[in-house]
Amino acid sequence: MSILLTYRFTYWSRHGVKGPKRIGIEGFFMKVSDFYTKNWQKYGRIFGAYDLFGKWLIVNEPELLRDILVKDFHIFPDHLHFNLGNTNLAKALFFLNGNDEEWKRIRTITSPSFTSGKLRAMMGSIGGIADQFVKNLDEYAVNGKTADMRKYMGAFAMDVISACAYGINVESINNANHPIVVNAKKILSVDTSFSFMLSILCPSIARFFKLEPFNVNAINFFNNLTEQIVAERKSAMNTDC
Repeated sequence: MSILLTYRFTYWSRHGVKGPKRIGIEGFFMKVSDFYTKNWQKYGRIFGAYDLFGKWLIVNEPELLRDILVKDFHIFPDHLHFNLGNTNLAKALFFLNGNDEEWKRIRTITSPSFTSGKLRAMMGSIGGIADQFVKNLDEYAVNGKTADMRKYMGAFAMDVISACAYGINVESINNANHPIVVNAKKILSVDTSFSFMLSILCPSIARFFKLEPFNVNAINFFNNLTEQIVAERKSAMNTDC
């Protein structure tokens, strides 16, 4: 048993990759982002890690990530498999197996939304949000105070997605109680929940007990919002015709 464990937890070191040589108990009580930050500061921007049943290679190099996600995507089409519960989130393009027909079908449907023309049309909204983002940070620059960049970058990303996907200007920094902001935080604030951790570390067990790693009500909110907007746009198109 000792030999097997030693062999398993030396996989990355045998391949010349730095990283923790065990599963630290503290990892179960840390936010995922804190775990990544702590280890890349210690081991570098590329490091190997372990969970209960597998191993991970964490990459924090922008150029290499671009190759993996774009140039060499045909070599790395798949994603981490974990329990996503019974919501529509399990059908999201990001979480589907990159080798199956469902992934190809959904990508074919969504790809036209990201043509160069469509992306250029989004730039007006993104530019306005970026201007507001800079304006918010200017206050810190003038006063010489430290800004919580994670908070502001998260708000910027949320505002861009809301504007481009839903056509809604949220201004999440100034509207913390907006339904989109509230429900997005419910989905994203799950780093240390039991069901979330078990869904990642032991997905088969999580599926057996029908655990939901994300807030179901929040996911349903976005499902309903999406369906409502699609229905409104279809109705508007029919009216114009």
